[in-house]
Amino acid sequence: MLRPSLRRFTTTRLYLSKTVSNRIIIPPASHFPTVKSPATSIPRHEYRQLPEDSNYIEKFYDELETFSNEILIKQLKKTYADFDDEPEELLFQLEKYIELQIIPKHSDTQQAANDGPIRSIQCRTLSDKIIIERFLDLARGMKLTLLLNGGHTFIFDVLLQAKQVFDKMQQTNN
Repeated sequence: MLRPSLRRFTTTRLYLSKTVSNRIIIPPASHFPTVKSPATSIPRHEYRQLPEDSNYIEKFYDELETFSNEILIKQLKKTYADFDDEPEELLFQLEKYIELQIIPKHSDTQQAANDGPIRSIQCRTLSDKIIIERFLDLARGMKLTLLLNGGHTFIFDVLLQAKQVFDKMQQTNN
């Protein structure tokens, strides 16, 4: 049975701030020049293939492609493989994309008149809620994938290329 209420995103913030939810995003240590040796949350080691039954990222092809096209290629002029030396930066860029583009695009923001510092965010439709949740799940799945495979980001490019080849092959067979 479908629950009648949708998940609500709320936050208290200063007017005109770009924060749109109560999620905290911490940039990688490389963003702070005073930090000598960055503490990495993703250990670097040789590439490890994920188990066959792991489905951390394979169900997010559309989201991977959207993020790649809109942010990595258009804005940063990079691919997933370009983040192999710093996978935390890739996760940070994805979190920023979700916070500053996905959530505002797929939610209603309500604020009091001119002096209202409180902004309440609520999904417009169930499909908007699903889109936001899929991108949040992508971020969790991407972090888990990087933790398990040694921090190698090229795997996301490989997944997208394999999917494109498979789709092209399906079209020629039909």
